[in-house]
Amino acid sequence: MRKRGPGRPKGSKNATDVVVVERSHCPKCGSARRSEYWGKVVNRCTGLRADGTPYAAIIRRRCGSTGSPP
Repeated sequence: MRKRGPGRPKGSKNATDVVVVERSHCPKCGSARRSEYWGKVVNRCTGLRADGTPYAAIIRRRCGSTGSPP
């Protein structure tokens, strides 16, 4: 009997998650540059957007150009 290696069994389906993200912009200058981690505020909440798409969190970041808060 042959010992099987690591990995998924043959014929298993690929499981993928679909994530839809709209690009945010600064309301003051219109820039789409955002800071990665500095000043980030995460509100963990679930709900439905106006178009029916579900969400799990709201993330606010500082502007990379003006530094204005979220």
